[in-house]
Amino acid sequence: MVNMIRRFWLAKVGDHGEVPGPEVYWMRDFDKWVRLSFYTMIIDTDDGYVLVGTGLVRDLTLRNKFLREWAGSDRCRFTVQDNERIENILKRLKLTPDDIAHIIITPVQDYTVGGLDLFKKAKIYFSRRGWFEDVVNPKPSPFLNRDVYLPKYVRDYLFEEAWGRIMLLDDEDEVVDGVRVKWTGCHHRSSMAVIINTKDYVVSLTDSAFTLRNIRENIPIGIAEDIYECLNAYEYLRARSKVIIPAYDPDNVNTFREWFI
Repeated sequence: MVNMIRRFWLAKVGDHGEVPGPEVYWMRDFDKWVRLSFYTMIIDTDDGYVLVGTGLVRDLTLRNKFLREWAGSDRCRFTVQDNERIENILKRLKLTPDDIAHIIITPVQDYTVGGLDLFKKAKIYFSRRGWFEDVVNPKPSPFLNRDVYLPKYVRDYLFEEAWGRIMLLDDEDEVVDGVRVKWTGCHHRSSMAVIINTKDYVVSLTDSAFTLRNIRENIPIGIAEDIYECLNAYEYLRARSKVIIPAYDPDNVNTFREWFI
């Protein structure tokens, strides 16, 4: 019998402003801009607290410079409010970074790794494929700037202080009882869906879908490294989950309000 988790929470960790429609909906909505937000998930399990993502990096200068040059405006600007910092989110649950036993990083981006160095005890889980292709690959994609998505202070922390706590996950792997991952690709090589067993049903969190519309209308995301991986992820998750939470939908705070803190 699969163990169930006791409870989980969602919290907003920042905003992406607005992005061009085709970034979210593949080859569609060229005349529209779409808002996106960033989130974390905290899961209370018999094996300790599991955290999915640690929020945005503390210095967003390089990221926002890249976005301004790419979009030709500041509409895509990353922002973080003080109450969206991961340490302040944990305080609302009366937790500290030392209370977190497991951290899942998906995907490897500056909006998931920003607070990693606050966590001195947690095991840190990456997709095995994503680790080799997005983190330690000596020849990363020419379309990605490693200093943007994996800043030096995070690299230094991972390769030195946290080195012995890094765990690599395979295509379908369990983190703790009741929490597992499925490698999806689609968005990045390091993208995994996080699948949790609650007492009532199965809930999945995925960056293969930016909004619920991606899933409902079966539209791949626009910034996809493989659109067929997106469609495969939707099919897989629909077959196994009652609830699918898209990673960046600004409406998550209303759609899933019962889980937000």
